[in-house]
Amino acid sequence: MKSKLLLLLFFILAAVSCEHKELGEDNCGGDKAIKVVIHWDDPDTQACSMRINLFSQTSGVTDYGRDNVPSEGVKYIYLNEGTCHRPFCYDYNASDIYFRNELEMEAFEAYFSGASRATYDTYATPVAEETTVSAPSGTAFYAHAWENTFDVIFANGEDEITLDFYPQNILRQFTYRINNVKGVDNIRDSRGAISGMAAAFNFSTNSSTDVRSTLLFGNVRTGHDIEKGYGFIEGEFYTFAPLAPYQNRFTMELYSTASKYYNSYWNVSDQVEESMTDRPAKLARDGYDILIDNNPDGNGNDGDNGGGLPEVDPTDPNNPGSGSGNGFEIGVGDWGDEVIVELK
Repeated sequence: MKSKLLLLLFFILAAVSCEHKELGEDNCGGDKAIKVVIHWDDPDTQACSMRINLFSQTSGVTDYGRDNVPSEGVKYIYLNEGTCHRPFCYDYNASDIYFRNELEMEAFEAYFSGASRATYDTYATPVAEETTVSAPSGTAFYAHAWENTFDVIFANGEDEITLDFYPQNILRQFTYRINNVKGVDNIRDSRGAISGMAAAFNFSTNSSTDVRSTLLFGNVRTGHDIEKGYGFIEGEFYTFAPLAPYQNRFTMELYSTASKYYNSYWNVSDQVEESMTDRPAKLARDGYDILIDNNPDGNGNDGDNGGGLPEVDPTDPNNPGSGSGNGFEIGVGDWGDEVIVELK
């Protein structure tokens, strides 16, 4: 009787230890060797350590759970023969990408952090009922979500089988340029926003979620088009995806060297749709996903547009904060950014 109790206790402890195993622990989950292999399109530039997450699809068998695969791209794990699992693979250390519900297959998501920008909330024209989120600072988030199950079936004589992952960058780049910006040399800092974007990716459905958010981004550059004789603003931002039907308001906010604030917005829905339909053709024609011809003399709201960015005034060295009044002073150039990691 005592031996049976000890044996029962052993199995209980083994099950608990596997269910709550630390990341990176081997030989937990079964007795058959599975060779996990990460396949990169370009290992020299893409290869990095990845996290795997295996959810059991066999009744009575607990999830293998999370584990790490080193940047070399090969790791052995152990599963029970005859079981099946739904495997996911993702870059857990990607810049500004967060995760929730990692232990719940259907609810497991990657997401952008919630964020606010006081200038946008107060002085721009936010889109009603859209939460503002922070765009990722990195350019890539690699993931591979298996849409089917991985079956642990060994052929005669096989000692191991391979679980293959083929990660792809699931972030979508959008490039933009605003032409005909006057006073571009007087811009001290600038930031943007665009509405109608997906802020979360669901691994189980292998697609972006359908909740619309406004993406707040930086990485804005200014310059001169010598040939055409005007200044421009350009940059890029990254998102999981724009959401169809496309309803995208693009906002640009500026601070001048005189601590004056400017903003304008444009409806770029048609351009976003065109880029999603045939990006190579859009870039071949315009050079950018979003190309805006600014009207510096615009005054007030003009239909779907915010009237255009007016000329940005220079600083009067004898009177910092001076200007013609096309912009307005709201302090000393504080955007009032706030980041909330858990997006509700």
